[in-house]
Amino acid sequence: MKKLVTLAITLLAGLSLVGCGNQKKQTKYYDRDFINSLEKGLEARWAITDTVKDPTNPPKDALTKSVNTELAKVKGYDNKKFKDNKLHEEAITYLNALDDQKTALKSYDKSNFFNKWNKAYDTRTQMILKINNKYKLKVSDKYKNDLTELTRRGDEVTNVSKKSAAIKSLIKSIKFKQTKDDGYTYTYAAKIKNNTAYSFKSFGIKVKLMDAQKTVIDTQAVYTENWDKGQTNQFEFMTDKKFSSYEVVQDYTE
Repeated sequence: MKKLVTLAITLLAGLSLVGCGNQKKQTKYYDRDFINSLEKGLEARWAITDTVKDPTNPPKDALTKSVNTELAKVKGYDNKKFKDNKLHEEAITYLNALDDQKTALKSYDKSNFFNKWNKAYDTRTQMILKINNKYKLKVSDKYKNDLTELTRRGDEVTNVSKKSAAIKSLIKSIKFKQTKDDGYTYTYAAKIKNNTAYSFKSFGIKVKLMDAQKTVIDTQAVYTENWDKGQTNQFEFMTDKKFSSYEVVQDYTE
């Protein structure tokens, strides 16, 4: 009988250990916690900013309070475990943007304040757009317009970023070759296909001509108009300078 009791106790102890082992293996993910905190943080922020009489010129104390109030709700998630790694990246980027706005407030009375503040604001809106597209943020009815404003701005910023990246890639593909040499001047040309998703009314570049020491010895402006997507246009410039290398930079696009 004692052996049976001992065996039963041993089995129970073993099962308990297995149970404890399984509990230790369970991982706590904070995806939903972050979403909930984000929703609460946004509402807490809007409760402050929506009372500002002149949104185009908000006082420093209101901005400071709004940022700190939101940060208090969402801070700490940069070191938490997320099941959705992309959401975690977006959460970290969002938290960094809040910190950047807090830092920008130190320059509130300086001319570069709005540039710093708006840059962080644009990053915030892009992250809100991405998060909302997947997780559908839930806010009170009175704050739905605030959320719409953020996502709309995020969409605008995202589109501008995509277009900017496409233009940079297109400019990078421009390679000039010498086509003429009359003994006094040299002509260079490049045939380029607009492989972006955009058409341009006007597309301007500047070609910086450099000597062997990378000193700019001449700059040529080159433009093309009505450049439709999928269309090949020719860029051309003339110079009387002999150069070792060149750099193509964006000038003006519309």
